[in-house]
Formats: sequence, structure tokens, C-alpha cells
Amino acid sequence: MKNTQYPARSSRNPHFAYVSPITAPHRQLYTPYMLVYFRRKAKFKALSLLLTAFIYAGCTSGIIPATGERRYLGYTWQQETELGKQASKQVAATFGLYRDLELERYVTEVGNRVLATSHLRRPGAEEQFRKTPVTFTVLDSPVINAMALPGGYIYVTRGMLSHLNNEDQLATVLAHEIAHITARHAARQAWQQKLGQGLLFGGALLGQGVLGLPAQDILNLGGMAAQLLFLRYSREDELEADQLGVEYSSLAGYDAREAISFFQTLNRVQEKEGQGMPNFLSTHPNPGDRIERIRELTARLPVEKRRQPVDSHYFNAIDGLVLGEDPRQGFVEGDVFYHPDLRFRFPVPRGFKVVNQPTQVVMVEGQNRAILGFTSTGEKSLETAAAKFLNQPGLKVIQRTPMRSNGLPAFAIVADGQMENGQVARIMVYFIEYRDTIYHFIGYTAPQAFSVFQKVFLQTMQGFGAVQDPRILNREPVRLVLEPVSRQARFRELLPKSLPEPFTPEDVAILNQVELNNQISSGKVIKLPRSR
Repeated sequence: MKNTQYPARSSRNPHFAYVSPITAPHRQLYTPYMLVYFRRKAKFKALSLLLTAFIYAGCTSGIIPATGERRYLGYTWQQETELGKQASKQVAATFGLYRDLELERYVTEVGNRVLATSHLRRPGAEEQFRKTPVTFTVLDSPVINAMALPGGYIYVTRGMLSHLNNEDQLATVLAHEIAHITARHAARQAWQQKLGQGLLFGGALLGQGVLGLPAQDILNLGGMAAQLLFLRYSREDELEADQLGVEYSSLAGYDAREAISFFQTLNRVQEKEGQGMPNFLSTHPNPGDRIERIRELTARLPVEKRRQPVDSHYFNAIDGLVLGEDPRQGFVEGDVFYHPDLRFRFPVPRGFKVVNQPTQVVMVEGQNRAILGFTSTGEKSLETAAAKFLNQPGLKVIQRTPMRSNGLPAFAIVADGQMENGQVARIMVYFIEYRDTIYHFIGYTAPQAFSVFQKVFLQTMQGFGAVQDPRILNREPVRLVLEPVSRQARFRELLPKSLPEPFTPEDVAILNQVELNNQISSGKVIKLPRSR
């Protein structure tokens, strides 16, 4: 959860946009408790309907910029750009944007340099392709990932940037995502996809474990935790994107062979974290398989077109990058969720998994029997927030009660909500006014389980309060710092005696794409995590 009332190097939208945790645009994927009728008009429903309309309208034939061939596709280029435009807003809301103008400008410059060599910008390309703007955006996520939306929206996470070591690696990653767009892989997959088996987007939007939960749990969350289905491209698509990506980055003067070291790093991350890790692998081939592929592709490149990598350009761009989770966006410590910027806290129910997102916090019971969400309403008063909730269709109000929690005015509602499949969910909503903002909790479960979770919900809701502890209020994120090596030594000998949690020496070695026992020469710059 983010707030830009207190600007920092990394920030997101002010307060929390009102997005219910029970929105469910793809209802076949969710547990029954998440499909409450009165959220049917939420913003993601419109996106789902748009996609459905495109597919119902039938497929079309179109040109593939990367090959020049005409093929049957799931939608037109205009529809692809519209899909990307709408989905891009939700990607920003889901992951948050990393607000560092210099870094964003640098990534865009590298991306545009590669884009200029792609089939979207070559002489002879159709005007609709040449005139389509392509954007490059850094997402405020520690997940190692890059992704592309149809029609020209490309993303790279700060987690990815922290694990890259030079501009050549960045260019090759961006070139791979550009290739998915020039080859129109999303539209080609949509042509093959049957209605009802899933609606397609380009790129990896919510890969396995991207929010720190197993993939199935993410899909079961509903709403913000499963807004968009992620697309696993076929092996053929990925091979084509690799081939085109190597071509584009090489023509732009980059050494695509540098990507091999990055894929070796991904292998190490995968081995360390296991298969449930949030990573670039969720929608991309195993890095071990790609290393040989990249070697084969780059071996065919003319040597004279390769440029000398200038690591300092890349290092200057990522200096000060936030590493890992950013506590300014909220963190859990001792079964309590704290938000330093917004200066509030509330207890987390025991046995609930916390998913902290830019616009809300979602707490999921271990067996998926109950969900408790927290966000802001955007309303000016408790009365208007409660009235807006109560006026929704499909509600049977059981109880409404003015309350006070820790001296703060509050209002509680218990109601049954009619689900789209005709069943009913028991809902407890708790509005609370704090520092000129109306926040609300919403807990829901099956009616027969409500007696079990009612006390659990109330303990969290009534435990909301102000944060005054300077240790919490002054908590700062771990940042990446660059240090030149003053003497030749093994990498492990160059590390400080203590590292900020949760970083280990192996983590830092992976960050630098070296082994702990590798000899590091004097003058080389290494990346280190550092907290204030």
C-alpha cells in the first residue's frame, strides 16, 4: 500500500484507490465466497467484457510485423492497442510505478534504441505499426520480472533491474519483450484459445507466486490479486522472441551474449528459492534451456557490430534502487501490519497470509475459508461511505452500528451479499475515520462459517490505530549502493560483516552475478545492500 503525501524516491498513488477485494471478472477461477453480486460493476468487469466482446466478434486476419506474413489473429492491431491501454492502468494499480524519473528516462532511452531496430520501426512497416507508441515503465516490485502488454506497453521491475549487471543485459531483456509485440504473440494465442478457457494478455502479469503466494492461491484471491490472467507463450513463441530479441539488441549495438550471465543468475535464484518463487520464469522458458539457445544465436552475429559495454552507465542509473520489500509501503512485524507513511497499524489475524498491494491489503485465511481486505474508500465522511455501501443491490443488511475504535469514529455493517451463482456470502464491513481519510475493512466468508470468523474480523478492525513509535515511523528500505573494490580478494571477503535483513552473502553474490569464492579484481564496482 502506498501514499504520495510523503514523497520519496519510490512512490505510488495518493492514499488507496477504492478497489474492492471481492471483484471477480473471471468467475470460474474463484472460490464461491468471492463472487459477490454487488461488485459486478467494478472496473475490471469492464475490461473482461471488452475482451469477451473482442473474441465474440470473431477473429480476423492481419499482418505480423516480425515476419510480414498474414495470419488469422484473435483481434486487430487497433484492438490490441486498446487492450494494452486499458490493462496498463490495472498493471500500474496492481504493482505500482517506481517513481524515479532518471531511472525511467534511462530505461526508456535503452528501450527506444532497441525499438528503432525492430520490425515496428523499419522502412516498409505498415503505418499503423510505425505510429504506435511504445512505452517502457519501471514497476515498483521486488519480483524479478519483465512483461509486455499487447500494443506497445513494456514493463521491467526494480527487482529485475537490481539483478542485471549492465546495459547489454537490460537491452536484451527489453528486446525480448519488444519481440512479443512485433510477433503479435498475444493475438496469435487468442486465435488458438477457445472462449471460456481464459482471456489473453501479452506478457506475465501475475506469474506463479508473484505476490508471495502459490499461483493457485493468487487466482483464488479475486479482485486486485487476480485482475488479469497471465499468458504462457508457447515454446515456439518464446524461441521466436529470443531470436528476434537477439537480433534487435545486436543491431542496436548491444552484446546479447551478456544475457547468458543473467540467465545463470536466474538459475541460482530458482535453486535457492524453489519453484514457488516470484520470478521471470513464470511465463518464460527455464533459464538453463535458454543459455544454450542464446549461445547459438549470438555465435552467428558479426563481431564488428558489438559495442564495448559501459557498466558505469547502468550502475549510475540503478544507484540507490530500493531492494526487496519497501517498508514505507507497509510491512508486517510481530503479527501487526504497520504503514509508516500513513501512520496506522492493525493486527493481522493468526493464520492469515498477507498480500500487500498498492491499493489495498488482502489477508487470506490459510484454508481460503475467509478473506479480510483493507483499503480507503475515497469518501469524505463515514456517513457517505456507509450509505454508498448500503445502497448497492443484492445486499440484505443484518446489522448496522456506530462504533468507536481507539478513540476513532467508526461504523460497522453486517450483511448477506447475493453472489452471481445464487449463493450467499456473509460480509462484515467496518468503516473508520483517521487523519481525514475514510478507510474500511471488509471481511467475508460463508454464512455458516461467520460465527467462527466474526471475532477474528472484529479484533483486526477494532485494533486499527495510530502509529507513534519512531522505530516504525522512521523505517527505511534497503537500497542498492555501489562500491569500487580497493583490493583484489574473494567476493565473500569484500562483504561487510553484517548485512541488512533479509539479505545473506549468497543473495549479494547472486545480485552481482558472481560466486562467493570468485576473485574480484581491484577497481571493479560491486553492488551491496545497505540500510540507513
